[in-house]
Amino acid sequence: MLLLQPLIGLLLISLAHGDCPILFSPVYVVVEYGKSFSVNCSSTGETDQFGLSWEKSNETIENNEDIFISVNVTDWERTLTCYMYSNEALCSQNLPVTIYKTPDNVSISIVNHRGPMIAGQQYELQCDVHDVAPVTELAVKWYKGQTLLDQTTFTEDSKTPVNVNTTLLIRPDRADDGAQYRCEAQLDLGEDGPQYPTKSLEALSAEVHYKPKHSSSTETIIQKDVVTLNCTVKANPAPVYIWYSDHLKEEISSSVLQSSTLSPGNYTCNATNSLGTDTKVFIIKSELHLSVENQCPVQLNPQRAVVRYNGSVAVNCSALVSHKGIGWEASEGAVPKTSNSLIIWRVSHLTEWDIQPFCYINYERQCQVELPVIIYKTPDNVSISIVNHTGPMIAGRQYELQCDVHDVAPVQYLTVKWYKGQTLLDQTTFTENSKTPVNVNPTLLIRPDRDDDGAQYWCEAQLDLGAEGPQHPPKETSAHINITVYYAPNIQFCNSWSPLTGTSLDSYPLNINSVLGNPRPIISWRHKASSVNSSLPLTKFDSGQYEIIASNVLSNFSCSINITVEYPPELNCSENYEVKEKTLFQFPCIADGSPKPKLSLRKNGNIIQHELFFPNWTHSGQYQVIAENQRGTINSTVTINILHDSLNYFAIVALVLGLLVFFLILVVIVLLLRRNKRGHYDLQSVKQYEMQPLGNGGPA
Repeated sequence: MLLLQPLIGLLLISLAHGDCPILFSPVYVVVEYGKSFSVNCSSTGETDQFGLSWEKSNETIENNEDIFISVNVTDWERTLTCYMYSNEALCSQNLPVTIYKTPDNVSISIVNHRGPMIAGQQYELQCDVHDVAPVTELAVKWYKGQTLLDQTTFTEDSKTPVNVNTTLLIRPDRADDGAQYRCEAQLDLGEDGPQYPTKSLEALSAEVHYKPKHSSSTETIIQKDVVTLNCTVKANPAPVYIWYSDHLKEEISSSVLQSSTLSPGNYTCNATNSLGTDTKVFIIKSELHLSVENQCPVQLNPQRAVVRYNGSVAVNCSALVSHKGIGWEASEGAVPKTSNSLIIWRVSHLTEWDIQPFCYINYERQCQVELPVIIYKTPDNVSISIVNHTGPMIAGRQYELQCDVHDVAPVQYLTVKWYKGQTLLDQTTFTENSKTPVNVNPTLLIRPDRDDDGAQYWCEAQLDLGAEGPQHPPKETSAHINITVYYAPNIQFCNSWSPLTGTSLDSYPLNINSVLGNPRPIISWRHKASSVNSSLPLTKFDSGQYEIIASNVLSNFSCSINITVEYPPELNCSENYEVKEKTLFQFPCIADGSPKPKLSLRKNGNIIQHELFFPNWTHSGQYQVIAENQRGTINSTVTINILHDSLNYFAIVALVLGLLVFFLILVVIVLLLRRNKRGHYDLQSVKQYEMQPLGNGGPA
């Protein structure tokens, strides 16, 4: 096993482009800081040795096959490197690892303000997110109640935890009193990341102060109805009430009066708080058949006139009793006193904004009834614009739209509605009490996102004049303003790819829906930390892990892709091969291809089950070797000579020779035995062996 330091040195050796066919499973990792993950490293090619190195630690593993490792993440900057070496050359790939940490705390506050807000004024909310990583994957979402108002993303490139503070501008109105604002911090890391956002611990409850405003400025009541004159109006702080009338002998400060105890006539109620005053007039009338004592016995029809500026108007005044004269007093269209029972106030072109006509009658005394007149004028022009900005907007940033409404009256009946496409976004009303035309310039704060690119915003000015007004409320609409939203690139799908040799990286299956960004991102590629010309054809040596990068003027987005270059089988065969007899058959060719080719052997058109093929000397001859995969088929004809087993040959020869020797020895023994049975004798003289007597002294 190699030591870590020599390995790091060897990692500096660089092979030719595309010669590092390392594959990770999974291809990238999303892991929470302090937790562990597991990864498998393998290769698409042949290798002598694998290794995994967990940088800045002593964890190094080697094997000659694929490697599996489980790692505990306690350092933000470590990298996991898989390396392989073969024939004294080495290459490596780094595993893309995203380490995340959810925020310790999320809180919401109002910037530079304490206490109640004032309706119509602008305030800034701030969301503080503490100790979160990576901030590039963070989205802060703003809510009012359950309604999503806006969201903020971040372009800062930081792997380690940071604190972020994002703000939202709001302009609360009376309906927002008591509203709950909150923010959420969510890391968008896919299925392997956290699935639930971190919410602000406490919602911000908004207290909004606003002035009183009645839904209508006048109300007519028939005296027989047992109802109250109810001046109660919603306001914050709560208003105080004061009633005024010629028929009241003392000042009344309650919000209601009982109509059954009051004389016919006009009763004015002022509702006042620290922000302003709103007035409502109650008109009490008696029924026609009731005694007209202490009442003004005339009937107006209609009881309230709504007239377009420079338009015509006609109102009847009918006497309900015998009289000594009836007439109209007005700065325009006055009608002299007459004895008729019905007189008409008529003006062909009403141009006096503050006209106050009244019908009077003389009977036992003189009395009068005023006619409420509302003169309206639709705007000369309604236009929409972006305040202090031209050109494309940036997603996540806040912008202000302004609707300019010119020369409209009366403004207290005006509603400006804001639209995006056909969706009503908001509406603005006005508390100013003015009879003459004014210009108003309400604004709307927006924070567009990528989905708003190409959206159309517009505003509409509408006068709501009540039942006596036009059947269809008059309205004027601005032209539409089209916005262009620039947003950072994003690649929706990063899938492994298996192209055929000769295909370029430009052919990677990206479509308009998988790569997002505006301006349209430029696609580039990197392999082994080096830029790659995406128009060049891929070769069979170019398999490995690639980084695809989408870039525009805002930022870059990248992801890792495993590319396996596929190619048809290739066979490297010699014309003749010699194979030992009765040994397991080994293919006589070197086969290459991706996917790995399947090999088969044929002789005379018949398939040979080569896995169980033990050839003998009779199997010599011509064979066809076939390699095939999904990309193609190739074959090669070879001549195979089956060699006799020399050891067996010599054993047979030795056995034969041994037997020959044995038979020769046996023959000799048989012949000798036969000779002994026949006999063979030597005859000698008896005298030669006759015994002689011994003398006493020896020889003479």
